[in-house]
Amino acid sequence: MAIFDTLRKRSGVVIVAIGVALGAFILGEFISSATFLFGDDQDAIGYIDGEKVSYTEFNQQIENLRKNNPNAADVNVMQLADEIWRQELEKHLIGKRLEDLGFMVSEEEVWTALGNDPSIRPMFTDPNTGVFDAETFRNQVSLLESNKDVDEEAKKQWESWEAFRLEVEKRTLYGKYYTAIEKGIRTPKALFQHEMNRRNRQVEVEWAGISVNDVPDDAVSVTDANFRAVYEDNKENFKVYEEVRDMVFANFPIVPSSEDKAKVRVALNELRESFATAENDTDFVLTHSDPDYVNPGTFVSMDMLEAELAMAFEGQEAGFVTEPLQYEPRIHIYKLLERRNLPDSVSARHILVSFAGAERSQATRDFYTARQRAQNVLDAVNSGEVSFEELASNDTLNDDIAAASKGGDLGWFKQNMMARPFQDYCFQEENGSTGLVLTDFGFHIINITGQAGSVPSIKVAEIAQRVYPSEETEQAIYTRAAEFAAALEQSDNAQAVANEFGVALLPNKNTTSTDYQIVGIGPCREIVKWVFSEERSLNEIGVINNDYQSYVVTRLNAIYQPGYKPMNAMRDELEMLAMNHAKVEYLVKNWASQAPAYQTATVSASNLMLPGVGREAQVVGSMLGSAVDFNSEIVAGLNGAYQFKVLKIVDNPSPFADSDLQDQNNLMRGRVQTGLLQALMEAAEIKDYRGKFY
Repeated sequence: MAIFDTLRKRSGVVIVAIGVALGAFILGEFISSATFLFGDDQDAIGYIDGEKVSYTEFNQQIENLRKNNPNAADVNVMQLADEIWRQELEKHLIGKRLEDLGFMVSEEEVWTALGNDPSIRPMFTDPNTGVFDAETFRNQVSLLESNKDVDEEAKKQWESWEAFRLEVEKRTLYGKYYTAIEKGIRTPKALFQHEMNRRNRQVEVEWAGISVNDVPDDAVSVTDANFRAVYEDNKENFKVYEEVRDMVFANFPIVPSSEDKAKVRVALNELRESFATAENDTDFVLTHSDPDYVNPGTFVSMDMLEAELAMAFEGQEAGFVTEPLQYEPRIHIYKLLERRNLPDSVSARHILVSFAGAERSQATRDFYTARQRAQNVLDAVNSGEVSFEELASNDTLNDDIAAASKGGDLGWFKQNMMARPFQDYCFQEENGSTGLVLTDFGFHIINITGQAGSVPSIKVAEIAQRVYPSEETEQAIYTRAAEFAAALEQSDNAQAVANEFGVALLPNKNTTSTDYQIVGIGPCREIVKWVFSEERSLNEIGVINNDYQSYVVTRLNAIYQPGYKPMNAMRDELEMLAMNHAKVEYLVKNWASQAPAYQTATVSASNLMLPGVGREAQVVGSMLGSAVDFNSEIVAGLNGAYQFKVLKIVDNPSPFADSDLQDQNNLMRGRVQTGLLQALMEAAEIKDYRGKFY
C-alpha cells in the first residue's frame, strides 16, 4: 500500500505546499462587517468578470489545503490565499473557456496520465525491464476503493487518492488546452528569415556625438515639457492593475534590553552551585530550563562545540558548571557530566510508527496506540519471530516509505543529521543494538548496523532561559516610536527626523492589499491592513504593533487606483530622465558651436550600442533604416545628440537550420502557460477583497 501513503503526502504537491492557522474569529469579525465593506453581499471575497467568489467556499478551500498538506503549519495565511486565488482565476478565466470549447478528457487518458506521474510510475515499474505494470496499478486502486469503508484510515487513504486523481485529471484537461494553443503558435519561415537577415545587416557610418555628461546641470532649466516627454516615453512603467499604496516606515523591534539580559544572567548565576551538586540532573533541568528547550544530558563531540564553550570545558572535571553564556535568543549554563570517545559516523536502519499530529505524519492512530504498536514490533524483533529487515520492508508497518523500500536502511550519517533522540541512541549505544526511541516524527525501532571512527566527546546537561523584553522595555520602545511619530508629524524633513532618532526611514512603494512581506520588516499583515484601511487619509502617520514583534511608524504617502499613475506623482522618478531630456535639447540647439569630432563605426540590430556611448536604440535604428550617402539632421538620443552619414550597407544573408526555427517556436510556446493566464487577467474585470479578510 506504499503508493497510497506516498500519494497522501503528495496529494497537494501540485498545489504549493503551504499552510496557515486560521482562527475562527476571522469569519465572525469580517462577515459581521461585510455589509459595510461590500454592500449587501456578505459572502464576496472578490469578483472575476462579474462572477462572485464566495468567502465561505474560499475559506473552505484554505482549510482543505491545510488539511492535505502536513507541512502547512506556520506559513502566512496570505500565501495560502494567494494559491487559492490563483486557482479561482484559472477556473473562471480558463476553465470557462474549456467548457465553451468542449475540451474534455476520457477515463483512459486520466489513467494514462496517472501511470506517467513520477510519484506512481516507479512503484509499478519492473526495475529489470523498465516496463510499467498498469494492471497491478489499477488493481491496487480497486482494492483501495473496496476497503474505503473498513476503517477511518482506509477512508482517509481513499479520499487522498480521489483528491490526487482529480488534480491529475484537471492537469491533463488544462494541458490539452495549453497544447492546442501552443500548436497554433509558429513563426513562418519567411518571417524568421527576414528577422535573421535584419539582425545581421551591418551599416557602416560616419558619426559624431556629444554626451549629456558634457553639459553641466546649471546650463539648463528643466521644464514641465521635459517631464511630460519622458513621462510619455516611460508611461507603461507607471501602469498599475489594482489599487496600490506608497508608504514610508521606521521599524522599532521589540527586543530585550541589556537590563533584561542582566537579570537572566544573575538568575542563572545563582543556579550554578545548585546545578553542580544536583543528584538528578534531569529533574533540575526540567525545573529551571525553558519548557521548549530541554537538554538534560546529551553527548556531543568536542570539535562541534562553540569555541567559547569548548574553552570553558577545557581541563574541567565532571560536575563543572559554566558561567552564563549567551547564544541568542537564550542565555545558557552547561554542566559537564561525562567524557567519552564516540563514533564519528554510524549506519542504522529503522521502523517508524507514527501517530496523528507527529511531524510529516499522515497516520490517524493516537499516541498510545502507536506506542503499543511500536513496542509489539520491538518485542517481535527481540524474540526472533521475524527478521528486522522483513518488518522494516513492510510499508503498511513502516511509516517511513522511503526507508521501507530499502529494508529500513538509512545509510551512514554523522552527528546533527538526525533528530536528537535518534542520534543519541545511534552514537551512544553499542553496534548491533536494537531499541525504541521517540522523536517528533513518531516511535522508531532502531537497529545499529555499523559504527566507525572515534572522537573525544562530552556529555553535557544544559539550562537555557530565553530573554524576554520586560514591560518597562516594551513601553520604552513604544514611547520612542511614538515620539518619532510625533516629530515626523511636525517636520517637513522626514529624513532629518530619522537621522536625529538614529533610525532608518524606508520606502515601500506599490504596496498591495494582499502583501504579507515587506523588506525591512518581514511579515507585515498588520501594517498592510493599517495602510489599506478605509479610514486612512493621505500623509496620516500611525504607530502599529506588528504582531508583537515590533512597533512600526508608518506614513501613507500615496494612493493609486488602477490605471496610469499621474505624472506629478512620478516627478522624483523622472527627474534624472527629464534633466537628460533638457540637456539633449540644449545639445541639439547648440550643436554648431560644439564642433564634435567624427568617427566611423559599424552598427547592427543585434547590438544597439554606439562605441564609447552605450545603448542608443533610436539613433542606431535611424542609421539602420537609412540609405547609403544619407546625411542626417541632428538626432536627439537618450543620452546625447548625434549626427551621422551612411557610408556602406552590408547585407548578410543568414541561412538557418530547421532546428533554429524549431527552437524559436519552442521558446514562444514555452511562454503560453504563464503568459496566457496573465493576459486573461489583464483583460478581465477583477475585484480582489482578500486583503479585507486575511
